[in-house]
Amino acid sequence: MKTTKRHTFRLSLPVLLSFLLTTSCGVFDADPIQNPNNPSVESVLNNATKAQLQNLVTGLEFRHRATTASNNIYSTFGREIYPLFASDPRFVNQWVGVGEGADAENDPSFFGSGGTYSTPYRTVLQGNILIQSAEATDAVSAQEKSGYLGFAKTLQAYSYLIPLHGQYSNGIRIDVSDIDNLGPFLDYDAALQAIRDLLDEAYSDLSSAGSSFAFDLTSGFDAFSTPTTFAQLNRAIAARAAIYAEDWSGAESALSSAQPFFELASGESVMNKGGYFVYGNPPDQFNPFYYVPNTTAIQLPMAHPSFVEDAEEGDLRVAHKVFERNSAVTLQGLSSMYQDGRFESTGSPFPFLRNEELILIYAEANAQSGDLAQAVEAINLIRSTWGLDDFSSTSRDEVIDQILHERRYSLWFEGGHRWVDMRRYGKLSDLPTDGGQIYRFLARPQSELN
Repeated sequence: MKTTKRHTFRLSLPVLLSFLLTTSCGVFDADPIQNPNNPSVESVLNNATKAQLQNLVTGLEFRHRATTASNNIYSTFGREIYPLFASDPRFVNQWVGVGEGADAENDPSFFGSGGTYSTPYRTVLQGNILIQSAEATDAVSAQEKSGYLGFAKTLQAYSYLIPLHGQYSNGIRIDVSDIDNLGPFLDYDAALQAIRDLLDEAYSDLSSAGSSFAFDLTSGFDAFSTPTTFAQLNRAIAARAAIYAEDWSGAESALSSAQPFFELASGESVMNKGGYFVYGNPPDQFNPFYYVPNTTAIQLPMAHPSFVEDAEEGDLRVAHKVFERNSAVTLQGLSSMYQDGRFESTGSPFPFLRNEELILIYAEANAQSGDLAQAVEAINLIRSTWGLDDFSSTSRDEVIDQILHERRYSLWFEGGHRWVDMRRYGKLSDLPTDGGQIYRFLARPQSELN
């Protein structure tokens, strides 16, 4: 999935308000404003202007974009990549689990795992500020207010799924509205249900938001720039959450409401419809997954060799996602010839949810519900797009295995899907250990234990 179109965040100095959330202490302290370009949170919690609300929306997009922080570590756990970052040997020793004492499941200070927890919660907290500000202002109508609420809650729900994937059996907090009096930890099933309930709340808000938003979004949301189209994105996220809950009928219902974003058709343009994180030039951020082709720096994620070795001959997804370097990258006994080739430049967008995933969710839901013919038909829309012959089977287990195969190649390095999928189906032992270990989850962070 390559693109030459550049997208940028249009950040103004007041948007730096959102950066107050980089610390967990004193966010709501009513201190005097020392710097007019970095105002206090209280300045927007009482009768905020539309301009201030716009800054909060842009700040929430910025926070949402930062949730890619989990991609490298989760994708390593699922053996989609090797984390060949020479800056610190712990990327390999700890993440691949080859180092003495490496133990992600029991070490609350496990190296490099903080972003899988704190970063998504910053999105949640930013969303709370937007919700509180929208509810406490006379600058917008009730209909416009519903748009702010639906937007914020949808991105919050998306973000909650990230620490839930990492914590898994540990559970996570959902109620963090009062940072001085946090809610209880909910186990996996309860937390997932709370996330799905939040998505439903957001969907209800969006249905009351009229025909247009009172705010602007970056071009990463071009396909979802109105309450009606954004509601389709909401339902797509709901379908993702439904398969995690093994609610197959719920997934199918959500997909039905996600149309026409959800589209059962073939073709690259159909597959790549979706929501994207966008990047630009300083002071904005570069795409963190773009690396100069054939760079000599050993400071990059490399495709796990099995991604290429296990691929079917002629699978165009391989050529679209990775390329063979002039020379291998080797670090601490791990070596790969295959570099990420999805992006043209530092300004290329990064997908956070595409229709290709929705087609595979549809296939999985149908297979699990017993409609194998529909599942196989959906699988073959993917396969025909990427130059492969049709798959055929009347065995449920074979169809599910094929869906997992297609998800591996369609969703490579887009957020750690492989790790989550193999755990969902009890197949983590099928992943290569590379002399290390395959973790099931991350220990609850030390900050929470404290």
